[in-house]
Amino acid sequence: MRLAVIGGKLQGTEACYLGLKADFETVLIDRRAGRPAAGLAAETHVLDVTVEQAAAREVLVSCDAVLPACEDDAALDWLARVVPDLGMPLLFDRAAYAVTSSKSASNDLIRELGVPAPLPWPACGLPAVVKPSAASGSEGVRVARSERELDEARAALGRAGHEVVVEEFVAGPSVSIEVVAFEGRAVPCLATGLEFDAGFDCKRVTAPVAGDALYQDVGEGTLASLADSGRRLAEALRLCGIMDVEVMIGDTEAKVIEIDARLPSQTPTAVLHAYDVNLLEMLTTAFAQGAVPEPERRPARGVVYEHVRAREGTLQVVGEHVMGAARPLRHVEGFFGADEAMTDFVDGERDWVATLIVRGGDVAEARRRAQEVEQRIAEACGLRLLSEVNPHGVRAVAVGKGGRQ
Repeated sequence: MRLAVIGGKLQGTEACYLGLKADFETVLIDRRAGRPAAGLAAETHVLDVTVEQAAAREVLVSCDAVLPACEDDAALDWLARVVPDLGMPLLFDRAAYAVTSSKSASNDLIRELGVPAPLPWPACGLPAVVKPSAASGSEGVRVARSERELDEARAALGRAGHEVVVEEFVAGPSVSIEVVAFEGRAVPCLATGLEFDAGFDCKRVTAPVAGDALYQDVGEGTLASLADSGRRLAEALRLCGIMDVEVMIGDTEAKVIEIDARLPSQTPTAVLHAYDVNLLEMLTTAFAQGAVPEPERRPARGVVYEHVRAREGTLQVVGEHVMGAARPLRHVEGFFGADEAMTDFVDGERDWVATLIVRGGDVAEARRRAQEVEQRIAEACGLRLLSEVNPHGVRAVAVGKGGRQ
């Protein structure tokens, strides 16, 4: 499989990594050089598909399929028009993405189907989450605990030209599940747990959820309900592609806070290492065979997937946004004791980032090993290991895990 990946930041990094593990030949196209995914791709082309259309077509026709891994509407529209005429599958549903890229539109769909979701303002009361309808991930998100904070947050987003969404603040563990669908048949996949930094950016993904102490209140019934919600949402969208569904586990029920009809970042890699299921392979198989394969649902091992940043003599676990600004990443096995890493680390440099992938017999063991890896990096590089702002066990906030660019 020779796969064209359009966009080289967070989603592109995910796609190129999954392609590497599937033995695909990934061909990265991005309008800027030096993107993080460039170090993981077999081949890279620096061009803007909407401007250098002839060059883009020449690259695309050498591939077997095309996967958009960006959120540039002009590029997505061009790909949706052109790729089908080139006689190859576009592994993306432009119509479904148009709905899910708007928090207002996706909230309308969620509520129309009767899927549990955060209450809208003013029914939700305070505290409330204030966020832009169409911005990326945690960008612009604030928690308002007073009328004054609410007015200030709304005004700030309004000045920036955003449509504003205000909804219930849900504090609790966050769980994500991917859904792969083709021509009306949706297959929910495997759940992962999400943890956030102080800026509401996802810093860590764990799997499986069952047996993880942080998710001890998340039972099989909750996970089954999440899978059913994902299936219903995908089928309502008539999705032909992949989407992720994120819920917050509140005091009384799990509430869907975000859906995104595109390849997500972070969670597919955790699924791969916990369950030996490659969601990119599932997606390409669905388009090639006209049916979605059923994944194996028995976890093989526990996994912790997290991001660390070395800067100014310190090392800290941080949100994924730092990886989007990284230099081209290298895939490294055995990185300071981690099973695998994607990093721009250069020996002797003091400013670098890494995504660590650490496995264990279960999640508890993987967490212990991940902490040992953090300590080993700090000691080996002469860095001071900083405490996490939201350490394990602190309940998260319902804003969404991000992953957009």
